[in-house]
Amino acid sequence: MALDAYGGWPGLLDRLCAGDHLSAVETEAILTEILGGEAEAAQIAGFLVGLKVKGETAEETEGLVRAMVAAAEPLEIPDGTIDIVGTGGVAGRREAALNVSTMACFVAVGAGATVCKHGNRKASSTSGSFDLLEALGIEVEMGPKELADQVVRHRIGFAFARTYHPAMRFAGPIRAGLGIPTVFNVLGPLSHPGQPRRQVIGAADPDLADRMVEVFRVRGSEHSWVVTGDQDLDELALTGPSRVLELFGGQVRELTVDPRNLGLKVVDAASLAGGGPSENAAIARAIFDGAETGPRRDIVALNAAAGLVVAGIAEDLDAGLEQAMASITDGSARAVLASISGK
Repeated sequence: MALDAYGGWPGLLDRLCAGDHLSAVETEAILTEILGGEAEAAQIAGFLVGLKVKGETAEETEGLVRAMVAAAEPLEIPDGTIDIVGTGGVAGRREAALNVSTMACFVAVGAGATVCKHGNRKASSTSGSFDLLEALGIEVEMGPKELADQVVRHRIGFAFARTYHPAMRFAGPIRAGLGIPTVFNVLGPLSHPGQPRRQVIGAADPDLADRMVEVFRVRGSEHSWVVTGDQDLDELALTGPSRVLELFGGQVRELTVDPRNLGLKVVDAASLAGGGPSENAAIARAIFDGAETGPRRDIVALNAAAGLVVAGIAEDLDAGLEQAMASITDGSARAVLASISGK
């Protein structure tokens, strides 16, 4: 067994229980064994819980990402492609979730970006990104060649985690059975099969954001924003200021994004409520059709603006917001949706 060199399962789990950190090589070996179907359910559960209780390090997370990417179906995407995604697991979004990042993808593409979003169906909220996409009439279970062709043709595509990480079938049911956020909430955004080097990632926990931006730095990201919104949202918020860790040119700096400085109103969380997939699909269409002009449109445009910044299309967030709003008002975002849904 590959783990024998590191003390095997008992030795590694003992170390986690003692609060010891593992190396990237060790966590890569552990997840490689899990994804290869060689670990028992109790070992997987013990590892996930032990890692969560101890607290994952950036080095441990980097090893897990390496294992995830190595086991994934390879996907080729154009240079400069971005991802806009959150880690999920936000307590306040378990009811009436609004799929902000998914809607923002269409707006960003309408303004000139190329987007390939990695995501999944709902785990703990009322609507996951791929639940919304299906409600919008978009085919989500595309293989690598078909998806790569779509991204080239339409500058937008969606990589369904279940399709590109088939080995997760060994860990997925155990993760779901635990019923708590685990390191896999983090690995989703970090393990995009196409490994884009530009992204906007939402992380509800500032400590998690610190860890994620370090993983992006080690993996050679060109331009990333890791965002923790007001009230611990995993996106840029309208309820108050958001913390942003910007990685650019190998250097990390911390920014604060206050919606009031961008000419946007601060609102209460209730005004940003979504719902199930069909409700969110109706909201998305209303925003793209220009029928909805309130806070939900504004938060979608704000997060699309961040995507335009990391894509190098907008010089700053002010310019990005102007371009995102134009994508909505001139029908460009609506046209992007129509191009891949046929509706």
